[in-house]
Amino acid sequence: MSYNYDQCVQSVQQQRRRAYANTNGTSTGAAAPNLEALQQSMDEFANLSKHCPMTPLLWMQYAQDTEVLMHGLFMLESSGGEGGNANNDLHQLQQIQAKKEALESSTGILELALGEFPGCALLHLYYLECLADYVYQCESEGLHHKVTNTRGGERDEDERQTSKIKLVESFRTAWQCIGRGNHVNEGMIVSEICRLQGSFLLFCLFLLTSETKTTNASDISDSMDTDGNNEEEAFNILQQISNLFTRWSQTPMGEGSNDEMVPDMEWMWEEAASCILSFANGKQPNHRQQLQQQLGKQKEELWASIDANRRATSSLANILSSYENDIDVAMSNEGIMFPHSLLQEAVMVEPSADVIDDTASHGQHFQSLKRNMSKWYPIFLGDNAETTNIRYLFGLGGGLTSHAFAKYANFLQRAYQNSIQKKNKSGDSDPLQDHMATHNYSMIMYLYERALSECPTVESLWSSYIQFLKEEWIRIRDHLQQPESKITLEQQLELQERQQALTSALKTVPQRAVRNCPYSSSLFELQMTTLGLTATSNLEPDEISAVVQEATQMGFLTNNRDAMLHLRLVAITVVKRRLLSLISTGSTSSMSRSSEASGKDYDQHEEINLLPANAKGNKKAQSTFYKALSPAIMDEVQDLIEDVRDMYDEADTFLFQSHPSWVEGKVLFWKHRATSEAYVLGPIGLALKNALDDDEDTNNAGDKETLRCFDKLVKAQKPSHPDVWREYLRYFSTTHLSFLDGAYSQLSPDTIAAVPSIIRKTRGLYNKAIASVRKAGAVATDASPPASNPSSTWFGTGMHSAMFQREYDVALSDLCREFLDFERSFGSEESLSHALGLVRGKMSTWNTKTTSAAAATPAAEENGKRKLDTEHHEEEPADAGENQSKSKRTKLKTDLKEPRKTDNVRKVRVGKMDYPAHPFTIHVSNLDKETQDMDLVDVFKREFGPVVHAKILREKQYGKGGHHSHGESKGSGLVQFEERMSVEKALEKSGELEIGGKAVKIQRSHLPAIGVVPVGMHRVNPKGQGKTSKRNQLKKKAKPDAMECEDDGKGQEMNTEATAGGEKMNGNAGHNDGARLHLLLAR
Repeated sequence: MSYNYDQCVQSVQQQRRRAYANTNGTSTGAAAPNLEALQQSMDEFANLSKHCPMTPLLWMQYAQDTEVLMHGLFMLESSGGEGGNANNDLHQLQQIQAKKEALESSTGILELALGEFPGCALLHLYYLECLADYVYQCESEGLHHKVTNTRGGERDEDERQTSKIKLVESFRTAWQCIGRGNHVNEGMIVSEICRLQGSFLLFCLFLLTSETKTTNASDISDSMDTDGNNEEEAFNILQQISNLFTRWSQTPMGEGSNDEMVPDMEWMWEEAASCILSFANGKQPNHRQQLQQQLGKQKEELWASIDANRRATSSLANILSSYENDIDVAMSNEGIMFPHSLLQEAVMVEPSADVIDDTASHGQHFQSLKRNMSKWYPIFLGDNAETTNIRYLFGLGGGLTSHAFAKYANFLQRAYQNSIQKKNKSGDSDPLQDHMATHNYSMIMYLYERALSECPTVESLWSSYIQFLKEEWIRIRDHLQQPESKITLEQQLELQERQQALTSALKTVPQRAVRNCPYSSSLFELQMTTLGLTATSNLEPDEISAVVQEATQMGFLTNNRDAMLHLRLVAITVVKRRLLSLISTGSTSSMSRSSEASGKDYDQHEEINLLPANAKGNKKAQSTFYKALSPAIMDEVQDLIEDVRDMYDEADTFLFQSHPSWVEGKVLFWKHRATSEAYVLGPIGLALKNALDDDEDTNNAGDKETLRCFDKLVKAQKPSHPDVWREYLRYFSTTHLSFLDGAYSQLSPDTIAAVPSIIRKTRGLYNKAIASVRKAGAVATDASPPASNPSSTWFGTGMHSAMFQREYDVALSDLCREFLDFERSFGSEESLSHALGLVRGKMSTWNTKTTSAAAATPAAEENGKRKLDTEHHEEEPADAGENQSKSKRTKLKTDLKEPRKTDNVRKVRVGKMDYPAHPFTIHVSNLDKETQDMDLVDVFKREFGPVVHAKILREKQYGKGGHHSHGESKGSGLVQFEERMSVEKALEKSGELEIGGKAVKIQRSHLPAIGVVPVGMHRVNPKGQGKTSKRNQLKKKAKPDAMECEDDGKGQEMNTEATAGGEKMNGNAGHNDGARLHLLLAR
């Protein structure tokens, strides 16, 4: 699937320049385009679209070429054999009709483009001008029929009205996308749209006054009624112009656009007022005076509102300008900045001789609807010296531009959250928060759309955008679930409308994301999880599986076996979540809104109630009710269970036939399937069969399937990983079923023998587990955990093989400790002694000092979270009598010549010395000098997980400024995570991750990012707190001189007492070694 994007684009541009070599965009004195070159250009567009999606400028170029080619072919066909008489009425009509047909195709293409890039202001402007030109051609056709005294028919009149309505709706859509303050530095384009809309409204107003004059002259009897209706309609159009001015003044714009709008408004108002005053012609003199007074009062109120809006938007633009300027700087550095000066260099086009014009009936604003191609040819062709090598709107935005947009979006999201929190609180008014409260999430949404029109191939932008939409959708959903007393009907309708818009966006945005970034497995994962989140009714598993098939057919991930397995497991998880939600909401009910009952979903919490429902004082008894599933839900549940198992079979067949020797993938697959069977599919299937009164012999088929999957899991890898056995044991020891005499049976008084059977079989599994794992500290030979692979980018938003990320010895210690705990709880002294012997054999070579720091943490740290732990310095336990006879001040002896055992500990070489790597910290180099601490936090937290601390390493600053001034950055820094996995993920992205537009190098660090010296323990004391200061001298005199060092051997004594206690607990000296081993594992 590899292709050269630059080469494909250059082929398109080469054919286009050849096609328009002799065309300057004017109607007079310009040669016709080369249709043969245009046809070749269309072929190049088709070849490009096979490999990748189109960018905004490519869409506009494609629309223009289609329009010109269709117009040229239509004129060639219609003028054949007639001599091409330009003054012929038929030729004029054919010219208009050809232009209409071509513009209709062009606008259709641009509508598809706006569906892909609704945040591109230049694309909106070109589409609106094309649509206005279509309105111009429709009116010209009607004018031609009027001049030539021919009938156009009702179809032409309907077409004219439809085109006007469509243009009005398109203006409204454009304002929603780019008129909310998210295009501050593109104010020139926004102003162009405002002027175009104003010209269109003035044209409609002039048509209305022209119609009134025609009616008065033709039929005096009906002139009074028509005149009154038209005057009312004229004031409606004037109100639309006023609304345009208000919206224009409320839109933050830079580049002086806020100051330049007033002259345009003054001119448009005067034109509109002159049209309305024309209704007073031929009437009483006081009617004109009344209209003047009414217009004057309306203008005074409107201008006062405009001035207030301009002051507010000016302060708002100042707040946003810094982020907008950062975007412009980034785009300029990457060479993708659009030269706005091209919009000001347009040459006015003189009307062609074959175009009919009637200023008396259509007014001077009629010509303003015709598109001026002299403005667009330099933009599309780059024949200007400034735009010879076109790079803007070609999807070439990279790290610098995407980082600037992401920083802007994060700032707006914080302001949005503050506006939500302060919505019902009184306080000082903030212009940004007020603006965010007015436009809600849409300003952030279309800022992301604007960013994606410049950087459509940046995966992180798509991910952040989708995540923002999901969070907002969840927030609105939770708000809608509040009781009626906390939300009004009007608020409920408004929230429902927003949720519907977000649901639509959450369906289309992930689809666009994977089309532009087909190499990203995380975006395919987001697409599937989003489909599962927004599914309000039935979720079709085929729709989820189609995403996996799309990822396979695109070809970018087919060679990445990790990604293909991961996506299939994500698809199964999404369907499994739907299954749980369907059962949970269908089998429970709770009183939440008025008298309607709604079920509790599976991801909600529920209190454990130990009191009977009718017990006195039981307030929680009536909160949740359980009921039987309806037959329709039971059928759907049964279908979903079958679909999930079919998806597992498909993953097994497709993946492991292609990779039969992939051990790690098999372990991950069977662990996922076994846990699904154990806790979801098996229990639900058994409950359904019991409800349907099926044959009892098949009641336990689900449990058999679960044990089969677990058996496959522990046999998939040799030696087995301890964590897979722990999963197996966790299920088997807690299940309510037991294999007894060759048949499964539920626990009941009749099968009371099943109770010790579970204990015996659990002990048997522990013995098998200990026998199948390797010794602690031993090096794996045939099946070791996979090494870091830079091409393996399949780790998504949470699903990964956690068993391979945990250190083997740490998992083994957990398994051994759980085995000993099991024997202490359910075994005899003989079985405990046997277990100690097995554990001693596996853990004899384990050194807790040199294994990972996670070995010292108990099972509560299985999730990989880092916990603050004090460092323990221990000696080998000696005889208790010797320890009691020693003095408390005996110093610990250390043999400096004895080498420390440092197996399995990663090293970091600094100079000629090796230091142990810090397990949670990385060293980041090749940073930009302007990168700050929070930039590291933003990037690494978004990409790899929670960050504890991050700091830029800087040169020491001496002289003026002291500790309060920051030295120059060394171009490197430290980042400390909460999880070990985050370090491994970050190391895989070394050389690929970009910060501030530069690819950074990521290595392990031997230093933490947090200062290791506690507060108050620095050698240099703050001013006034030195040893010889007067204040400290007085403190020394006031305090008793009784501060001596305490017991240096306290830790040793504690270890001795713990060992002695362990011996007493075992009851004989023969178990001393086992007790020490158990205590060592417990630590």
